Amino acid sequence: MTTTMRDARVDRLLGDALAAARRPARQQPQWCDAGRLAEARTRLSIAEPIVGDDTVRQLAGLLARAADGEFCVLQAGDCAEDPAECGLDDIRPKVELLDLLADIMRVGADASVLTVGRIAGQYAKPRSSDHEVRDGVRLPVYRGSIVNGPAPSPTARRADPERMLLGHVSARRAVAAIDTLGRGAGCEPERRVWTSHEALLLDYEVPQVRPTTDGRVYLASTHWPWIGERTRQVDGAHVRLLSLVDNPVGCKVGPTMTVDELLELCAVLDPHRTPGRLTLISRFGAAHIDRLGPLVRAVRRAGHPVLWMCDPMHGNTIVGDHGLKTRRLHDVMAEINRFVAVVGANGGTSAGLHLEASAADVSECEGAGVVVQRGEHYRTLCDPRLNTTQAVAAVAHWHRERMAVAA
Repeated sequence: MTTTMRDARVDRLLGDALAAARRPARQQPQWCDAGRLAEARTRLSIAEPIVGDDTVRQLAGLLARAADGEFCVLQAGDCAEDPAECGLDDIRPKVELLDLLADIMRVGADASVLTVGRIAGQYAKPRSSDHEVRDGVRLPVYRGSIVNGPAPSPTARRADPERMLLGHVSARRAVAAIDTLGRGAGCEPERRVWTSHEALLLDYEVPQVRPTTDGRVYLASTHWPWIGERTRQVDGAHVRLLSLVDNPVGCKVGPTMTVDELLELCAVLDPHRTPGRLTLISRFGAAHIDRLGPLVRAVRRAGHPVLWMCDPMHGNTIVGDHGLKTRRLHDVMAEINRFVAVVGANGGTSAGLHLEASAADVSECEGAGVVVQRGEHYRTLCDPRLNTTQAVAAVAHWHRERMAVAA
């Protein structure tokens, strides 16, 4: 391919990314100022990339090997990151938690483990409603600190586009901290802590679509973007955007997904049936996990070499008598066990776990001696996270023996 042809292809792909953002898009905020939004998007489009295309290709290669059973994958971190927690002292305990959980998974699975953080960009959150009522006042819902603030006041809940710029700075600082810890740039790819987040906020993501050195485009905001359950419409902006980029991509799959819908998604996100390209992240809940079987069979018959990962958190969220969202560790572990059995019995590859967990002293999920109540130990910005003890117990349910029996 000549330089002119390569440049023309890149220009077309960048134009396609901009066009994708004009498609129907759910879960987007109503920004406070169109002029400031345009300025923020422009500044993001010329900002230093958070990750390079060479590292994106490295991760894609590792995930291809995971699809072949060589690796398991541990993906874990905060439900919603606080951009202020991006320094070395903030990132170190998060990396240490990933390492602890990966060591446990490695023993149980008798296989090497790729470690992936919900880190350096997990700043935006989908919500079930646009508004909430707090102390009799109707407020815009908190959509993550890259959009607005969690404090229940009209000022804090205003969607401010300048927060995207602060989020970009925080993400770069977090990646730099991972580098300083010896788990980023210069580290062996198998030992690297890879970054991931939900590619939800299009005004943040689209300006960060950048050209690769070989005439394609990639998303420079993270190594491994995923699409959530609420934004996986095949004709929507989020799916179209991730269909264009070179990054390996993920998509959440829940109990409302039909076989036809999933096959359409696979055809768009993995048209060439490339190992490691597409990871499907199951989030059914312990009560509904058996519905996963027909989906696994259909994808396998269609020839898509996807990785299946288990998110045992989101399908098991409840509101307790205390009025707080929580999850029961028993349900989390039960879903992990059934996931491995169901995927294996239907010919899929059980690749790993996707957890919301914190290294901090939190008490947000029930189990392992934790009683959930309002106070200093319930401080998630959105959904409840496992603490270290609970996360260890959950990961201990990932066993090679169970996988072999299931298969």
